[in-house]
Amino acid sequence: MNFRSIVIWSVVLSFVLMTGTSMAGANCPSAEKVSEIIQKTFNRSIKVDKVNESVVKGVCEATVSLGAQKRVIYTDSKGKYIINGQIFRVADRTNVTRETIQELNRFTPAQLKTLDNLVAFEKGTGKTLYFVTDPMCPYCKKAEKVLEQLIDEGKVKVKFLLFPLRFHRGAKEQCISIICDKKGLEGLKSQYRSNNQCEAGKKQVEDTVKFLQQKGITGTPTYIFTDGRYHSGVLQKDILLKKLGLN
Repeated sequence: MNFRSIVIWSVVLSFVLMTGTSMAGANCPSAEKVSEIIQKTFNRSIKVDKVNESVVKGVCEATVSLGAQKRVIYTDSKGKYIINGQIFRVADRTNVTRETIQELNRFTPAQLKTLDNLVAFEKGTGKTLYFVTDPMCPYCKKAEKVLEQLIDEGKVKVKFLLFPLRFHRGAKEQCISIICDKKGLEGLKSQYRSNNQCEAGKKQVEDTVKFLQQKGITGTPTYIFTDGRYHSGVLQKDILLKKLGLN
């Protein structure tokens, strides 16, 4: 959480506490009202799908559509304030806002079929999991070690999606080489790269990046589950097993 977010939420929570119980059971403004104040504040027309009470008493959560993606912003019960920040649950340090956004942007069955067409390679048997990775991503390496353990234990089938990050110079070429030369997991682990930049491999990598970005995925590692949920960031083994229903 950056300093700006801390300041924003300090102000918001102070506002909620000062207004006391008068806001606790208050109704939230309508979607139309929130749309109006967004237009007034940011001079931008954004579709507001719905407005509900958030996990913080007195703070309302508005679901908005940005192209194909769903996002959330926050406001008070009267629509006097707009808060563009994140809510963290202190007890377990969970980013509640991120969880909400991921739930809103679940992959549909049709979109999961699209993912199958973009899979670079797969490994293992057991419960299926899609894994978005970049050969130069250090956090991905940590995640891949856990996945290898689960693969060796026969617990998961991992479908790898190659998603080179723009700031990793040469990662795209590595991804294309791995696909074109069919190097699979060993190629990913060794950061394999060759001069083979076949058109089919290039198209697959570019289509993967484009599709995932449309779903709001911009970083690695990201796990995508067969029920459409996804999680960005490294998951420890016990948490991953729990999400897979294997604990």
